[in-house]
Amino acid sequence: MQVDAKSKEAIEDIINRRMGIASLQAQIKEDIQAVAESLGVKAAYLNRIITLVEKERAKGDILSGERDIIEAAEIMLAQDGD
Repeated sequence: MQVDAKSKEAIEDIINRRMGIASLQAQIKEDIQAVAESLGVKAAYLNRIITLVEKERAKGDILSGERDIIEAAEIMLAQDGD
């Protein structure tokens, strides 16, 4: 395989962007840890919350839809106890 100057430049660009992404991911991990410590929770717990918020923003109404299901189940369970 022969790599011309344009392809070599493109490969170098990809490598540099991957390194940048890895650096950003490491910084995000550190930021999550710092925020979790300040809130007094585990980083994994905060990360789950952030993931849910991201899903909510991406797809919309995920959390409110789940809340509706939970509320309906609670109502049904309460009626069974009457």
